[in-house]
Amino acid sequence: MNFYKVEDTHIIRSLFKNVHQTLIQAYWQGKIGIAYTDNLLQPSSAFINIGCFFFFAGIPNSDILRFKPKEYSEKYAIFIPTNEKWHILVENSYPENFEKITRYSFCQNTTFDIEKLQSMISTLPQDYQLQRIDNKCYRNIVRSKWAKDLCSNFASYSEFEKSGLGFVILKNNVIVSGASSYLVYDNGIEIEVDTREDERRNGLALICCAKLILSCLENHIYPNWDAHNQQSLKLATKLGYKFDRAYQAYVVWNF
Repeated sequence: MNFYKVEDTHIIRSLFKNVHQTLIQAYWQGKIGIAYTDNLLQPSSAFINIGCFFFFAGIPNSDILRFKPKEYSEKYAIFIPTNEKWHILVENSYPENFEKITRYSFCQNTTFDIEKLQSMISTLPQDYQLQRIDNKCYRNIVRSKWAKDLCSNFASYSEFEKSGLGFVILKNNVIVSGASSYLVYDNGIEIEVDTREDERRNGLALICCAKLILSCLENHIYPNWDAHNQQSLKLATKLGYKFDRAYQAYVVWNF
């Protein structure tokens, strides 16, 4: 079965009318992402790919679930089905290759406690340095296995400098934690955060995120958060985010 790259986003918009994740906004605004459908004139099934995320909508179709676009080179993906029939089809299409996970979204009108965020930043240990992501940091991040997603959706530092925003913590001049814009859309970003494994549970992610959120607020940008797991949910709650809902997704391996 053939699938066709979508150039005019309007042709698939109705298929995704009940999909409300903020990641989708970046695609509709032409900031990032690709989409494919089964029919450019009368689409019945489609997916939108943003970073490692695939959103499926329309009539459930096992062929489109197995279709890997040439633009996507990773060996895994996160599938986000839009209804129960898509969920069942994912499990049937990748019976040995999926992990079902629960993700968590948050309310879009969070009012942050500025003093609390500033207090979090002040807990930075003496041997660590907090700084904005510059050209040198960007180059080190994209070469790092654990940190690359902090900047993976920006093809160059000039692109990140123009549209992105992020902060890292260094120890002995080596990046050990960071928080940045996974992607950007009009008046908002989607936050990506990670810490090197041996430096986790030291409060570094909290400090990076607090700094990033404050910088966003100063620039009239909303820092959206979508949690991948319980740890991310707890971190977001500490920062002041208000929980909205949980939803199911799939990590698909050997994609």
